[in-house]
Amino acid sequence: MSALTMRAMRADAADLERMRALFAQHGDGRSVASFEWQYLRNPAGAVYVDFAEDAASGELASVYATLPHRVRVGEHVGLAVQSLDTLTSEAYRGRGLFPKLAKSLFARASSAGAMLIFGFPNGNSAPGFFSRLEWTALDPVPFLVRPLRTGYVARRLPIGRWAATFPDVAVPVATPTLKTGQEIRVLRRFDSDVSAIWQGVAGTHSIGVERDAAYLNWRFIDKPGENYLVHGFYDRGELQGLVVSCTKEKHGGRVAYIMELLHKQGLTDVGRALLQTALRCATMARADVALAWCFDHSPTRASFRRSGFFTLPQRIRPIELHFGVRAFRPLAVPAGNRRHWYLSYADSDTV
Repeated sequence: MSALTMRAMRADAADLERMRALFAQHGDGRSVASFEWQYLRNPAGAVYVDFAEDAASGELASVYATLPHRVRVGEHVGLAVQSLDTLTSEAYRGRGLFPKLAKSLFARASSAGAMLIFGFPNGNSAPGFFSRLEWTALDPVPFLVRPLRTGYVARRLPIGRWAATFPDVAVPVATPTLKTGQEIRVLRRFDSDVSAIWQGVAGTHSIGVERDAAYLNWRFIDKPGENYLVHGFYDRGELQGLVVSCTKEKHGGRVAYIMELLHKQGLTDVGRALLQTALRCATMARADVALAWCFDHSPTRASFRRSGFFTLPQRIRPIELHFGVRAFRPLAVPAGNRRHWYLSYADSDTV
């Protein structure tokens, strides 16, 4: 059994290509541009990826990759990392490389000032995070659903052969009602006016990735191979809220994702109008269902509720995901309490 060495990935094209090639060998079809966008061009401007290499051959044996973010914890904005990609080549499995790399990366990130690490492990990897890496579980992931066609939903209900006889008809979506001076526009890029809206949503007791213009542009405008729809609600020329959505072929149908909804505090009518706009676009794209992530305590939850969204039962969720966190030091807002967190599909790395 050959010896292995562990090191931090360098922020250069050569190391990035080594990582991409390892994932490609195991069926991951992401492009070079996608890897560059995520790991070399993120707004935090840092790389937190660790390699295990065969000391004799130099072969890349294992990778543990995280994504650095500027994260708001109460009134403080600082460094945090999100757990994303982990892979060990088949020839090197069974040697405990994942926890070794993870602990090394945690120590490196913490010494650089990172406040915490968070992520959404699937059913296979979750036990390793929660039992071996001292993560706190904040389950469940707050899935919301809004049916757009009855047939897709019926096929996922436990009604057996009766699902095939259920009529497949569109679920109506209301047209937004706008007052004088109000309009909903397509946004091509985010400006600094979104930062004030985000700060109002986050408040002083929330934890979440800092959703300023730099982050939103990176996440939704500059991401390679994606075409998100972005709509802004304006009242007499002033931005009051925004919604980001997309429709994809996933989970046996066409799924509309509400990636982000932000609006000024208390403006539920703005949030509802934005969601109606996104849902009508999804209907035109022949989506069967709309999904979102939103906690019950989120300031935007009422907008989802008034737009026909409800909690997706765990037994019919399309995938098994968990939500967890590990704080590297005591924080002013406890990271282990899910009621402090703000999440949306923007936090997902799969859509």
